[in-house]
Amino acid sequence: MGRLWGVLWGAVAMVGSAHADISSGAPRTPNGMLWAGTTFQLRASATANSNLVAQSDAALVQVGQVIRWQWRLESESALSVPQGADAVFRVRVFNDGNGWDNLTFGLTRYEVEGQQNWTIDLFENRAGDGQVSGSPSVNGAGSPLAPGGDMLYLVRMRPPSSSIPTDGASSQLLATPNGATQAQVLGEFIAGVVRSASVPTRAGSYGSHTNFVPATLYQGRLFWMGTVPDTNETRIFFTSAPVNETQGSTLGNERLVYGRTLRNFRPAGFSVALGDGWFTGLGNQLIRIDLPRVVANNTSSDPYTVVAFPAGVQPRLDLSPLVANGRLYVAGSDRRLHAISPDGVRVGQSAPMPASYGAFSTDLVQIGRVFYIGTNQGWVVQFDAFTGALRTARRVSMQPIHSLAATLMGRGLLVRAGTRELYALHPSQMSVQWRRAFTEDLVSPVVASAQSEVGAVVDKQGRLFVFHTRFGFNMPLYPQLVFGEQQLSSASIAIVRRAGRAVGYVYVLGQLAREESSPQALLRIVTLENPLNRLEYGESTLHVGSRYHPNLLLTGTGQGSYCLLTSLRAESYGGTIAGIPLH
Repeated sequence: MGRLWGVLWGAVAMVGSAHADISSGAPRTPNGMLWAGTTFQLRASATANSNLVAQSDAALVQVGQVIRWQWRLESESALSVPQGADAVFRVRVFNDGNGWDNLTFGLTRYEVEGQQNWTIDLFENRAGDGQVSGSPSVNGAGSPLAPGGDMLYLVRMRPPSSSIPTDGASSQLLATPNGATQAQVLGEFIAGVVRSASVPTRAGSYGSHTNFVPATLYQGRLFWMGTVPDTNETRIFFTSAPVNETQGSTLGNERLVYGRTLRNFRPAGFSVALGDGWFTGLGNQLIRIDLPRVVANNTSSDPYTVVAFPAGVQPRLDLSPLVANGRLYVAGSDRRLHAISPDGVRVGQSAPMPASYGAFSTDLVQIGRVFYIGTNQGWVVQFDAFTGALRTARRVSMQPIHSLAATLMGRGLLVRAGTRELYALHPSQMSVQWRRAFTEDLVSPVVASAQSEVGAVVDKQGRLFVFHTRFGFNMPLYPQLVFGEQQLSSASIAIVRRAGRAVGYVYVLGQLAREESSPQALLRIVTLENPLNRLEYGESTLHVGSRYHPNLLLTGTGQGSYCLLTSLRAESYGGTIAGIPLH
């Protein structure tokens, strides 16, 4: 409940003590005050030792008007509505003064990047039913209210048509009492719209093929492999033009096929391009595919070679490598990091990590000249990026480390440990800056924005948490349930702000918790600064019965860039790559 205070109009002079002669039948307001305009007699008296020594003549006094208002918010202050619906906020005002009175109202509004796409209006709900229909609009003064009276006001925020992009809107309801010089804020409201969206462009393998590894980019063009699971025969596909030049519904404008079928070839693990090489797994080996040979359609022999590792050592194909210093850094089963040149030659290795630390369990992260990696025994380990020396390590948990993320400008290192814990470490001393424990299991890696001090994670209930990376607290309006009541088995996140935009977005790919025989993925694009506003990509547009790789492949951060999602296959489709334009 808020309150607007006014002043008592008129003045009463008192000397010593004053006694008023007020009729017992004098009209009073519901809160017990004398009505404005009520008159009564007032006498001043002086006493000594409880004896009356002097008394003035009676004076006729008129009660002035007391201006006093209260207000109460009778709805949520933040609402998310489907396209075609309105966000309606309810504020009730009460006249607690002693005379008929009214307020003068005003509305302020804000939309990012100077937009004015939402329609924001104020209505006076005289019927008291909370419905905009039948309620007159207010543009200035509201209706006069008797003392003790109240009125319900409705702030309606209407989103633009579905063809107009929006990131939501916010508004303030202001009120100015009579005689006041400054308005007071009765309520602050924020609204967003939830829209259904469709994949506008995609690429695909042949109908019977499965994409066992994610797609990759080479010179801006998209490359992917489709495999027939029963025969392990694999074809390499690629686009004729860079993805960012896509025109129409086909990524890269045209699908090209390498002329040679790779037989007894079932790729696995990560999929990364470096230089002219495409690095992925085959069995328990790391291989390099020569991409110029593929583009030139040189089919004289298989276009791949095996990257040699020391005897008995296998590359950790389940952990994404890091591209840095012109090399590919791959975790090995020997608890070392191995440096691979673009031509597929192993050119160096790090010092071994002590066996007591366990085995590597996370992707590599780089801050400055230091590589960071987590282990299944709860350690976070530093390696020198240039010498390969083991610098230092810290055991932050007794549970496995699942993911790491460097925060803005490398000021911190986020660590997801176990099923429900997040830590922030100082990147040099590895001291714990903060720790958070969640009430539900986390199903996504922890990620951080490259443009602001925010990080994100998703739990199995489909709640998106966005938090401040230096202090760990949730950002306003978070967490948000972005997948309805459906639970997730896994999720992937990326926080992206397109060049030239003032607002960022969180891209969330969620794999529903379903039986293995009926998988389904969903995508949400959430306005970072207003998670009430989002796009939802449903089952049909991501294909019914689909399972997607966790990789979110970004083609860039400029206009015309894409977020690419690789599916293994779907119920009625082979493996596809969905192209989602950056917003």
